[in-house]
Amino acid sequence: MLRLAHSSEPYWLDLLPGVRVRVRPVTVAMMLAAREAVSKVIRSDDREDLDLRTNIALVGELARRAIIEWEGVGDADGVPVPATPETIDLLMSNWAAFDEFDSRYVIPALKRDAEKNASSSSPPGTSAGETNTAPPVV
Repeated sequence: MLRLAHSSEPYWLDLLPGVRVRVRPVTVAMMLAAREAVSKVIRSDDREDLDLRTNIALVGELARRAIIEWEGVGDADGVPVPATPETIDLLMSNWAAFDEFDSRYVIPALKRDAEKNASSSSPPGTSAGETNTAPPVV
């Protein structure tokens, strides 16, 4: 069942011990921008590590659009830094942060999209997706 009770308020995600990010809820515009980032990777001539690079593009684009502030993130000297596209990219270059953001933000959004798609009807005018229930005619 598609649940329409969706909050539009930003919320906090704990990524690592002492590190949390405040994110916007996933929107259609964010997901379309992430898909465009993935399609640019796919259209490139470089076919090496394509799955890896598309995943990085998807998560990175969503992180840049979703993260609006954070706590516990600083520069090399430990001085707190603001969440900007550049510093968000640096945070996402940290495997543990990337993995947690993917697990706690991206994957749940993709699962919600899959739930919506799983309940769609069969293509019109065909019996695609249906199983035969009548015995064959002899």
